Amino acid sequence: MARFSIGTAIGEAFSLIRRRPLSVFVWGLLLVAPSVASVALILPMMGEVFASIASEGANQEQIHDAMMGDMMQVQGVSSLLNLVQLVLTVIVYTAVMRAVVRPRETSFFSLRLGMDELRVAVVGVAIIVAFYLLLLILVLLGVGIGFAIWGLGEPFNWLIIAVLCIGLILAIWLGAARVSLIAPASVLHRTFAFEEGWKLGRGRTGALFGMMLLILLIIIVVEMIVFGIGAAVMGVAAGGMDWSQIHAAIEDDPIAGLQSLFVANWPWVTIGGLIVSALYGGLLTLGIAPFASACRQLAAQAAPPADDAH
Repeated sequence: MARFSIGTAIGEAFSLIRRRPLSVFVWGLLLVAPSVASVALILPMMGEVFASIASEGANQEQIHDAMMGDMMQVQGVSSLLNLVQLVLTVIVYTAVMRAVVRPRETSFFSLRLGMDELRVAVVGVAIIVAFYLLLLILVLLGVGIGFAIWGLGEPFNWLIIAVLCIGLILAIWLGAARVSLIAPASVLHRTFAFEEGWKLGRGRTGALFGMMLLILLIIIVVEMIVFGIGAAVMGVAAGGMDWSQIHAAIEDDPIAGLQSLFVANWPWVTIGGLIVSALYGGLLTLGIAPFASACRQLAAQAAPPADDAH
């Protein structure tokens, strides 16, 4: 049976970060930008909502109508930004996979909007729908078992329920590992590679699951180190702020206080956003590239030799 190297797969993610740091930064920036835009656009709208609530001289009906109008506007902007976020997520995820399985295509940070992105989107939707259906079946089965064993009394019923919950979580993780090669296989083969990706993962669910856990552990360690350094820097920077004035402004009007706080410290907010983008891009690459590498390794071993192809 063909095998893939977990060390090579994870090492390729770090190699990609080292070779193409600007691309990694751009990938992270594209996914952080909608969240920043959401805060920048929705905060003023929320301020209008609070202003409507606190307005004097208006009857309850006028306040209610104003609040509903403002809330609908907030909801509309939020939905639009969520849609943009989903589209950018598909584009960036596909770019990371493309950078691994087709490394020569480096133009414009491997970003495109074409058939590869459509295939990844369709695969992602299909997997999510399948997972929801499977989760529904497992939950209903678990509820039935829970009712059946409830009469055993404590502590056996709670122990069995705990085991069922752990089993459900494990099943979800194993299922995610089992289908993790379908999206990168679709990018590699330039087709809806449901069958190819499923075959590549056959018999390798344990290895893919182990790689998933190792990646998660690495990400947690990196986040702890980076956030620890960030907390220390913020603690030092916060020492020079007039917190009494900031607290007073936020108490008077929370939304306006936050806006003024961001505006007054915009250089630090900008620097922080750029750092977060770089970090997010790196963690994103670390989470996606190893599976694309595993897919490419297995596909190369499964391909017939050149002499046999004629």
